[in-house]
Order: sequence, then structure tokens, then C-alpha cells
Amino acid sequence: MTPEKIGRYEIKQEIGRGGMATVYEAYDPRFERTVALKMLPREFMHEAEFRARFTREARTIATLEHPAIVPVYDFGEEDGQPFLVMRLMTGGSLSDRLAEGPIAIDEAAIILKRLGSALDRAHSMGIIHRDLKPSNVLFDQYGDAFLADFGIVHVSSSTNALTASGSLVGTPTYMSPEQVYGDKQLDGRSDIYALGVILFQMLTGNTPYDADTPARMMMKHVMDPVPAILTVRPDLPPACNEIISKAMAKERDERFASATDLSSALTAVTERGLERPTMQKLEAELSEMQAELMEDAPEETAAPPVRATAVPLETATSTPVVPPPPPPVGTGSGPVSFPTPTPQVQTSGGGVPKWIWAVIAVVLLLCIGGAFAIYSVLSDEEFALGGDDSTNTPQVDEDEEEPVDEEATAVAIAVRQTEEAEVDPTATPTEMPTETAVPPTKEPTPEPAEPTPDALGTRQSIEATRAAAAPPTEPPPPPPQGNLTAVFGPIDGTIQHDDDDFIETVYADASPANFVMRTEIVNPYGPETGDWDFGLIFRQSDVDDEMRLVVRSDGLWTLNDRNPGEDTFVQEGDVSDFLNLDTGGSNSFEMIVAGEVGFFFLNGEFISQLDLSANTDAGDIAIGAGFYGADEINGEVTPFRGFGLWPVAPVSGPASGELVHVIDDLIKLESADVDEVNFMAEATFTNPFAASENDWDYGFSFRTNGSFKYWLVVASEGNWQLADRQGSADDEETVAEGDLDNLNLGANEQNRLRLIAWGNVGYFFVNDELVAKLNIANNQDSGDIEVMTAYYFDHEIEGEATGFENFTVVPLP
Repeated sequence: MTPEKIGRYEIKQEIGRGGMATVYEAYDPRFERTVALKMLPREFMHEAEFRARFTREARTIATLEHPAIVPVYDFGEEDGQPFLVMRLMTGGSLSDRLAEGPIAIDEAAIILKRLGSALDRAHSMGIIHRDLKPSNVLFDQYGDAFLADFGIVHVSSSTNALTASGSLVGTPTYMSPEQVYGDKQLDGRSDIYALGVILFQMLTGNTPYDADTPARMMMKHVMDPVPAILTVRPDLPPACNEIISKAMAKERDERFASATDLSSALTAVTERGLERPTMQKLEAELSEMQAELMEDAPEETAAPPVRATAVPLETATSTPVVPPPPPPVGTGSGPVSFPTPTPQVQTSGGGVPKWIWAVIAVVLLLCIGGAFAIYSVLSDEEFALGGDDSTNTPQVDEDEEEPVDEEATAVAIAVRQTEEAEVDPTATPTEMPTETAVPPTKEPTPEPAEPTPDALGTRQSIEATRAAAAPPTEPPPPPPQGNLTAVFGPIDGTIQHDDDDFIETVYADASPANFVMRTEIVNPYGPETGDWDFGLIFRQSDVDDEMRLVVRSDGLWTLNDRNPGEDTFVQEGDVSDFLNLDTGGSNSFEMIVAGEVGFFFLNGEFISQLDLSANTDAGDIAIGAGFYGADEINGEVTPFRGFGLWPVAPVSGPASGELVHVIDDLIKLESADVDEVNFMAEATFTNPFAASENDWDYGFSFRTNGSFKYWLVVASEGNWQLADRQGSADDEETVAEGDLDNLNLGANEQNRLRLIAWGNVGYFFVNDELVAKLNIANNQDSGDIEVMTAYYFDHEIEGEATGFENFTVVPLP
């Protein structure tokens, strides 16, 4: 009989029932929303183990608070029966989708990215799910995937085991080999194995192994080689074979180190515009994961050596070409970096690792000894091991395996210590939007200008100076020192904590769409007192119609796009290495918001490029605290200092043109005609010819003041350099240099360069990837910014030209 009310929740209907719980659709009159209410059945009311699991699930999910984990709203008891209130997931489960057949690889990559991020969050806190399966992957009404059912998680630091010694926990179809042999030292790689099984099932519609009993299924995970997915789906990219093999490696040391590494591998395969040479390299790297396949893997071609004799030339003003307005900047992604593979021991045709033979005895004992004590709540056809069911969701698959505990005969099994997998969150950057190009305003110069003293250094003297260059030092966080006028503030104040279930905010009285925000947030209390958070609400057109970037004291940061009834996770990461948690300590919080792209800085460190394409409208802006209910203490305050907003608008460009090659030993330049010390500059350069035909280079000069300036240049040999000219070409030293692996080298191919110069620090990007943090403290003068080419000798061909598009300069405070 369905109850009418549980606590304050009005029950609408039963939407799922399993061996461990019943799930109802309910209405919460306090918040006027529909929720899912999960209740422990009466028959388990007096079972301490089941009550403990139920309670642990609530606490675990509340602790995680991740955008891709089904959130818990409430927890309580009704007449002695525990219940759990969660977000209602109306989009069904992954089991439902798989019932309709395989899932497209692009969609599978999106699902895997969310699940990988959620798992890495759990693993970073020592929490292992142990029961990943399609019925525990739920979808909301917008189609976003969420991870559910944390009832049988393993907490690595916990001393309270909820399973008896020797018991096996999990669902056999998705259990890792170490789960089968009862390893008590499980880590996140066990979940990665299960995620590999789920990926195989998403791409093929079938599980990798098939068996008619739980014991035989477990033996297949231990004994059988990983199936080659291309034999089932030959239309898939070849790299999928190695991705599955690595995720489901029998030895956990040979699997991906993190779930994000696994999802990134699949994303790399599905990236549109991924060049064939890059794919060949990807496939070659994946092939190296399996030692027995190495002899069949194609050898990688070594990168071109960096020219040891390359030296800068003298300077000349270019002959600008006024082109028609350029086409819009493309939205293709830059090259994808793939996790470094480890050699794979287990191959599709290889033998079984020696340790596995010791495990066979365990499984045989399970088969022969009749150790399966199946609970009465399961049918004879269902087989699963461990605690909870899949009833976190309003969609319950009646045919889904439900985990139950299995008491196994005690067998001594050696276990190996493993290290926690580290989270490497990644983000997918987008491009800065540009307006219709404006041609350069400088008058064309028919012939190269006569070199000035600033341009007359000899190549020999520069080479000698470069040889004596000293390594750069780490600069401090940049202080505000530009000439830009704030549109709001800066102001100091406090954010009052209130126990009112609302975010505490301080709004600016300006609402630009594009801006620079800077503030210093003082910690409200130390970590021993409680958790806290701070963040920025921006582009807000109405309540809950906004973008948010939030930083939590546990190191997690998230970017969300919120709309009424919808909260879309965009990006996340971990800033634990940069966050100051001291009592009375503070954190410098800075953001650049420019069209579809943003840049996030914390304590002078660049954290991430942000994808803001979902909302580019102007709107209200506020700093806040208490974004998460558990992150504030009533009566406490979060002080802040220097909260200010500055406009982001180009002072030059976007401009396009050509830098014509003339064999005269002079650097070719085109000026922005500005005078800035802090700025963001970008340009898209077009290669004058293929790197295989001749070497080329291009880049920026900046903070040009008379004969003092910086040169930042990339070269087709695969390297970059920052040089500081101090008065003459004879007095120039290399500040920093390095290698590049993401340059497009073909004729007429393009590379986007972006430089953020902010106080003592510069941030250099190539094709939307951060290349280096630069020390530019030696020259703090304002000056011009120029695009340039032919910095090195022999890096041009007479009559050719290096094109540039969307050359734009935006001042910073």
C-alpha cells in the first residue's frame, strides 16, 4: 500500500521497487518541487547493516556534492523507517537507453566525460563506488548523465566495514578482477574497469562477457582476454580497441590512472577536425599499451630538431596589405593531448597473469561449495553481489542485476597496496569572439624603412647574448597597475553568513557582458571550523538565469550555466595546490570575461580557460558565499577587499593584413598603435609556406618603449622564445624558451597566438592551449604591441607573405 505522506513529503506514486528500497515520486511543499523519495523497506528496519548502508549513502552523496552526482536534498525517518530525498531524475537510466541498442560514440564520449569527472571527485576523497552499472547512470530531463547509488561504496580510510570478512561486493557483470578475488585494498581503478565495461556496452549494445551463472561471469573477468570491440563494431575508430583494452586491463597498474584519462582518450578519438597525423600518433601511443602488439605499432616520426643557429634579425616596418574583411574565426578545437600510456601486459591473444591462477581456487570454491546465499528478495535469474539496489532512480529495470552479499569460504589471498588515482580535470577551451575586421590604419610603405638604432644589432652579438641567458624566476601575483578606469569599485566589505538557504551576495551596480573582475576574498574561518566557498555570479538576467563560477575550500571549482529549472555543468577542476586555507588567510580571485571565452586566475596562477558560449548576454554581476548549504556558518562573515569591475573592449582591431617577406635581414612588423602595459592580445597567423619547404616564424613584440621591448616568437622547428631587448639588439637576452607540440605546420594553415600581459606575469597560449607562464617583471613600461615575422635568419622566402587575422588588443587593469 502506497502511503499518502512521508514526513512533509506528499507521495504521488510509486516509481520503483527493488530488493533494498522503494522509490516514490513525491512533492515537497516547502520548496514547491517534485522529488524522488527512497525508503528502506520495513523488513530491513531492524537490520543494522542495511540501515548503516542507507545512512552512508546519504552522507556520501552529501559530502561529494558534484554536478554529475544525483544530489541529496534531505534525510530522515518515518515511524522508524529511514528515507532519502533526492532530485527526481525523469530522463530514465542508461539501461533504458541500451535497451534500444548501441549509443553513438559522440554521445558515449559526453556521457563518459560526466561520469569520469564524478568518479574522480569521489576517488579524490577516498570513495570507491564498487557497483557501477548502467542502471546506476541516470539522466535528467535535459539528457545530462548523473551517477547514482552509493549504497555500497568503499571508503578507503573507513574502519567500519559493512561487509563480512571474505564477502564479495558488486555486480558480477561489471566486477573488476580484484573485486572477484576479494582484495580489501580496492582503489579507483576498480571503478575504471567497470567504466570500461559500460563503455563497451554503450558502443556495442552488449556486455563484453556472457555467462549463465555468477561464478562463470566472475571467472571470465579473471581469465578471459579483453574482447576486441572492433570484431563487434568494425565501423568504430581503431583506437577504441586499445581504449577498451587499457580500461579493462586485468592488472590494475596497466589501466588508466583516472576516470578523466579514460574519458579524455575517447574524447580525443571523437574530436572533429582531428588531423590524420595526430590520429596516427594517437593510435601508435595506444598500441604501446600492449607489449605483445608493439611490434605491429607504427613508429612515430621524430619532431624536427630545433635550429641551434637561429638568431634574431634587425627590425623593419612591413608593407601592410589591406585585405577584405576576414571570415569568422573557426570553432574547431585545438589538438588533443592524450594520457601517456603504460605498456599493456594482457592482450587479446596473450596468456593469463600468473597471479590469476591463485584466484581460480576462490571462484571454484564459490561454485562447488554453494556459497551463494541469495536473499529472498531476488529471483532465481538475478545474480549480483553486495548491498544496494538501483532504486535511486524513478526508472527501475526489473531485469537488472541487484547486488547482494555473498559469503565466500575463507581463502588467504595476498593483496597489493595501490596509490590513489589523481584527478586531472580538463576543460575544453573556446575561442574569443571577434567583430568584423578593421584594416590597419597605417599608411603603406612602398619600400622597407631605413633600420633605426633599435633594429641594428648583429646576429653574432645576439647569439652571444642568448648563450649567456639566465633561467627565469617565479614572479609574484600581478598588482593592478594599468590605466583602465573601473566601471565599479574597487570596494571593500563583508558577506554575512545566514542560515536561510540562500546564497549571500554583494552586487555591483554595473552589468557589462565583457569585463575584468578582481577581488581578494578573506577566509571566514579555518578548515578545522568548517567548509566555505566563494564565487562569482555574472551575466544574470533573472534569478537562477546566470553563469556561476564557484571555488570551494575542499579545492573543487565549478562553472555552471543556470537557467530556470536547469543547471548545466560546464567545467570543473581542482585548485587545492593554489588555495590558501589558513585562518585569516585570503585568496586573490580574478576573471577575464570576453564574449564566448573567459580566463580564471587564483592567487596569481592561471587556472583555466572558460567556455562561456552558452550565455554571452550582459547581466548583473555579484560576488557571493554560501553557494552550497553546508559551506556557511550562521553569524560568520566572509570579508572581501578590492572588488572591482573593468570593461573589456578592444583598443585596436580586429585587424588583418600580410607581412611581406623581403630578404633584407630585417624583422617585419605591423603595429597596433597603442600604449599599454597590461593587455590581452591575440592574432591568427597564416603559415607562408609548409615547414617542410622552409622554416618560418611569427609572434608579438610588446611593451615597446623606444629601444626597449619584449619579443615573443614561435618557429616552425617546434619551439618558442621570449627575448628581452634592453636598449639595442646587442643587448638582448632570452627570458624563457621551450618546445611546442601543437603547431599546425602545413602551407596556409593557421595558428592562433594569445598573450595576456598582467603586471609582472604573462600567459602565453597557442591554439587555445596554455604554453607557459612568463616572467615579464624586467620591463614594466607601457608601449606598443606588434605582430611580426622573420625574427630568425633564413625564415622567409622572397615574395612570400605571413598573413595575420583578427589582430586585437584589449587593455587590462
